[in-house]
Amino acid sequence: MNAWNRITALSKIVALDGIRKHTLIGLVLLALLAETFGIFFIDFFGYDIGRVASDFFFSVMWLAGLLFLFFHAVQVIAWDEEQKIIFAILARPLSRTEYVIGTWLGLLILMLFLELLLGTIAWLSLLWIQSNVGEVYFLTLNGTGFIITLLGLLLTQTAVLSAIMLFSGLVRGGFPVLILSLAYYFICSGLPVVRESIQRQISMNNEGEGLAMILKALSFLFPDMNRMDYKGEVVNSLLSLDSSAIIFQIAFAIVYALLMIALACHAYSRRDIQ
Repeated sequence: MNAWNRITALSKIVALDGIRKHTLIGLVLLALLAETFGIFFIDFFGYDIGRVASDFFFSVMWLAGLLFLFFHAVQVIAWDEEQKIIFAILARPLSRTEYVIGTWLGLLILMLFLELLLGTIAWLSLLWIQSNVGEVYFLTLNGTGFIITLLGLLLTQTAVLSAIMLFSGLVRGGFPVLILSLAYYFICSGLPVVRESIQRQISMNNEGEGLAMILKALSFLFPDMNRMDYKGEVVNSLLSLDSSAIIFQIAFAIVYALLMIALACHAYSRRDIQ
């Protein structure tokens, strides 16, 4: 059995185990409950119902993805080590690199299934809302904008999953990995705000240019997750996005995720699992 067959076999085990533990079912039910309550509250908005509904549905999908990453993906990796399952897996003809990639692919499959299912439900809900309100409240529903927004969400969460895999190779235990993952997420979310504040200070009194350069360099380690947030395009009749900028952001997210996985493989290869 070649390397790819071993990787896919492990990824299927991880994915099926996640389904067996009812992780996806619980998250889908939670997201559906939130979306159901959200539909009722949308009636309180007297204008721009389409934009409010679109933002709400994608926010629910983003939250469901974060719950999956921080409270399932982290525990899957930690549980393998704490329950010594990793010894049984590596006792097979499976290298540590194949273990990392297989586990990452299995978790990625679960996450994609979750988000695509919620995305389908969100699209059908938006169609239903549009058909039940006047055009003045919900004029445009852009399918291309919806797909681009969903793709941006998936790629951003894939990058976070790859970073979690790297942290699991650097430290032991579920709690330390969870703390590092949360710190990573908060830094990625807060760094753009700090960078904007420094740029405003530079424009006012020409101070802080060195710090601005450092923050710009840190953006490659802690990417701005809002750059792939395209929720506003879902209700625009014409896409206002620059195609070259979209391609660059997609390419950057893919390269970033692959680089994190490569570093995770290197960390596991040098790690003492005793």
